[in-house]
Amino acid sequence: MRQLWLIALAILLNVGAQLSIKLAGRTGVPASIFQQILNPMLIFAVFLYGLSFVLTVRIYSVNELSVVAPFMAACTFVLIYMVGYFAFGEPLTLSKSAGLAFIAVGMFFLLR
Repeated sequence: MRQLWLIALAILLNVGAQLSIKLAGRTGVPASIFQQILNPMLIFAVFLYGLSFVLTVRIYSVNELSVVAPFMAACTFVLIYMVGYFAFGEPLTLSKSAGLAFIAVGMFFLLR
């Protein structure tokens, strides 16, 4: 894979966007859709997703889509799992851990 630093940055931006969405939702359901759209954390999430999207376009243009897209998704899953545990106290269950182990094994075969 080429441009690994861009891949890592795109993944981190995507994870940051998902974290921002989670934080935006913790403020409760707003009275109107307009208030929800103006939620600063939600605006920040859209900004981060936008940056991640632009980087992903560049990443896809210079790498094999069939390799880099699953790799980026797998890394995002693992990081979200860790963020959920460390930032929000979400449980580490056997089934979640097994799912991530299967993803890791799949990435091993895909990247060979």
